[in-house]
Amino acid sequence: MKAHHWFIVMFCCAARLHGQAALDRLDDLTRFDSEALGLHADLSFMADATLFAAEQPAQGLLSTDDRVFFAPRLMTFLDVQLGDRITLHGQMRVDRGFDPGAARGGQVRLDEYYLQARLWRQDEVNVRIGKFATAFGSWSKRSLSWDNPLITAPMAYEDMLPVSDALVPGGLAGFAARRDMPDNKAEWLPILWGPSYATGVSLFGRVDMLEYAFEVKNASISSNPNSWDGVQDGFHTNPTFTGRVGLRPAPEWSFGTSFSHGPYLRESAASLLPAGTSVNDFTQTTWGLDAGYAHGKWQIWSELIAARFEVPRVGSVEVLSGFIETKYKLTADLWAALRWNQAAFGDVPGLTTEWDRNAWRADFALGYRVSERVQVKLQYSVGDKRGNDAEGNHLGAMQVTVRF
Repeated sequence: MKAHHWFIVMFCCAARLHGQAALDRLDDLTRFDSEALGLHADLSFMADATLFAAEQPAQGLLSTDDRVFFAPRLMTFLDVQLGDRITLHGQMRVDRGFDPGAARGGQVRLDEYYLQARLWRQDEVNVRIGKFATAFGSWSKRSLSWDNPLITAPMAYEDMLPVSDALVPGGLAGFAARRDMPDNKAEWLPILWGPSYATGVSLFGRVDMLEYAFEVKNASISSNPNSWDGVQDGFHTNPTFTGRVGLRPAPEWSFGTSFSHGPYLRESAASLLPAGTSVNDFTQTTWGLDAGYAHGKWQIWSELIAARFEVPRVGSVEVLSGFIETKYKLTADLWAALRWNQAAFGDVPGLTTEWDRNAWRADFALGYRVSERVQVKLQYSVGDKRGNDAEGNHLGAMQVTVRF
């Protein structure tokens, strides 16, 4: 069956679910409560089906040579509350790769798992240990398909840059030439790789208007998903330190500043490095500002992110990327969303050549909440890079999400 046929089947099934009580009954069956034991457990599911139509080579982290690509996904969430202080959480996915097309034949993964404890009073001090989303920025909190007003991630979280965690350049000229190549999605890195579910420990909480989160993890915020699981893959480099401090002066407003620093090279790159150096000598340092506003029919988010990579045989290269995203409710169930993305790159050290091409992208979406458990989204994206653009400039996508 062709990709668009699968999407039509999924859409029809989602439409039939509207107004039925089957999902509500299933939701009740997957909950367990015991006051005597102080235990509450909830098993929930989210399924989404996304159809991409992309000009090749495809934008972002979409890994396919097909002009039309179908990406189904089933997510299972387990949340266990022990008393009023201890929480266990797990998230498993069955799909065609963490990024669409990364595992075309299908893959089962445990993307998130952690133990969380509240240490003091309400939410002032909490600790979390395991594999979980980054504290950097604000987008990771709405990265799941049900929470994201659009379908794709902001450009800073998915646009591949010509810096690699495994391919060490031989010199300045070779590194500068990468900007004229199509994105190498198997080896290159974005500033942040989506929500970055790396492994580690976090201390976080909220005191009045102030919220904070500080974490130590096994991989950088730009690292490939294959590097995230510290239990399976181990801790091979120095840790990455990441933190965010936020302020909520009023219910409508939120502001934050983030920082992250740590090595970004894989251990496998060690044999390719200049003599006398190690993977720990080459770091990614990232700063960010974020702001949000929500009132009435409007929601607005923005982030500005600056990153510096220390590249072997090249030196320090810098990028500034940002986006502003708006969601407007046309009716109670129908919304429109727009995201403007932009990125600017510094010069290769010693050359007057930018290490990647300055770029912009506009994302437009319409979404409709069919019911409390079903929603549908359409998106169109258009972008361009200055000068020789080796990437496709157009992307269309349709997505149905069902949660139960």
